[in-house]
Amino acid sequence: MLIRDGFAGSGGFVRTVEDSLRDAGIEVLSTTDGAAPNAPGEDLARITVAVRESRPDLIVSFGGGSMIDAAKAAAVLYALGGEVDDYFGTGVVTRSLAAAGKSLLAHVAIQTAASSAAHLTKYSNITDLSTGQKKLIVDNAIVPARPVFDFEVTMSAPPSLTADGALDGMSHCLEVLYGAVGKPYYAEMEQVAGEGIRLVLEHLPAVLRDPCNCAGREALALATDLGGYAIMLGGTNGAHLMSFSLIDILSHGSACAMLNPYSYGQKTRRTHHAQQGVRR
Repeated sequence: MLIRDGFAGSGGFVRTVEDSLRDAGIEVLSTTDGAAPNAPGEDLARITVAVRESRPDLIVSFGGGSMIDAAKAAAVLYALGGEVDDYFGTGVVTRSLAAAGKSLLAHVAIQTAASSAAHLTKYSNITDLSTGQKKLIVDNAIVPARPVFDFEVTMSAPPSLTADGALDGMSHCLEVLYGAVGKPYYAEMEQVAGEGIRLVLEHLPAVLRDPCNCAGREALALATDLGGYAIMLGGTNGAHLMSFSLIDILSHGSACAMLNPYSYGQKTRRTHHAQQGVRR
């Protein structure tokens, strides 16, 4: 089953995906539209119904972070039933699968935006539009079995999406770095964050000037993938948590970028070394 985004120009890419699956001997049972930004619960419910009707052996998601997050959550609901609220939190899906003796559908996640790196991570953000609140499933069980990201798909991304995605990836790096101070993985996180932040600062301005800058687009894809790696090492914190309450005001990456200076504006003995490293 294919769950797909419908952004401008996506049709040709989707046909390529469908043809590739058929050439591999995989029958595409159905294709359904993906989720809107921030993965509203209503879209998740619709996608879950479509998965139940198709009863596939695997799902292929093609889209940005919200689309992939919704596919992750739909796989959980297909396997375990119940409501998405039952699985918010850390490790709930793994425990529920073990208790039920079940497993999730295999998931091939094809990323189309240099942003959240949802194709690599254990997170699924779902939004309750009635309250304007975003909540999280955090579980290694939902990491897609096969992540795919071809940066050329991002070439037609508008400047606003390009900038917002890069800021999200940089926020992942920054927040996890500061949270890693004093922890065993700090040295590794310092390298990951240093490279991720450098790539965004060096290449985002060039891509905004020239959207067809292939080297820049590839660098931003790598930067945001490093952001995804960062949030598999540790967690985000202040800015990301506060951004969940701003979904009706600001796009996610912009909200995080705006809030991070308030979260880490004051030097502390604990974060001084990390802040010095970021300045360098």
